[in-house]
Amino acid sequence: MTPHEMFFDVMPTVSIIYKEYGFIPAESEICEISKEQYAAYKSQGGDISKKLYTVIPKGCKASRVSNEIGLLTEADISKLMKAASLLHKYAKEGGCKAEDSKSVLAYAAKWLPSIFTKGTRFARDQGT
Repeated sequence: MTPHEMFFDVMPTVSIIYKEYGFIPAESEICEISKEQYAAYKSQGGDISKKLYTVIPKGCKASRVSNEIGLLTEADISKLMKAASLLHKYAKEGGCKAEDSKSVLAYAAKWLPSIFTKGTRFARDQGT
């Protein structure tokens, strides 16, 4: 991974994982949106020239379509998987033996600058 990828692709995506998702999406939770969702997104002025995906967490049947967070391109998915891999690495280095998303995010938060977790349930005390 190049420094450019790290600072402009992966680290912003790590922040999105903490602040927007609150869990680490697995590849199996990423699905292409339906024809109806493409049509709805297009009617909102969205660009449908590329395949679009959304994250549907396990146990959740509904997905949303908007021009905000939630729709991903294949490039976004690549960034998301790199960020997930980095979080797993930081958690492992921090001593995390668990594989569940909540534990990985909590352990990785100990190694990341606090700006990534500020305002989330994984934020650490500023005094430590």
